[in-house]
Amino acid sequence: MTSRTFRVYSDPGHAWVKVSKAFLERIIGKDWRKVFTPFSYERGDHAYLEEDEDASRFVNWCRANSIEPIFKDASTGAATKRSRIRAYAPLS
Repeated sequence: MTSRTFRVYSDPGHAWVKVSKAFLERIIGKDWRKVFTPFSYERGDHAYLEEDEDASRFVNWCRANSIEPIFKDASTGAATKRSRIRAYAPLS
């Protein structure tokens, strides 16, 4: 099993795993958006998977593809501020 590192961004109420859309398409397929809830977001080439349900699904897909995800906190210490991720487009 190989490992791959993913950044985790958070605010006081929630956290999201940043994953490239190309990686999601590679491990899940072209319809990868259907796997996740609208509580996850997307912007540019990345999806931001919410910490509860979608991050767990993501971990399962990684492991099914012999990839062990490693998560690194990417928050900048502004833990009292609302994340700009909340303003990104929800997955649909």
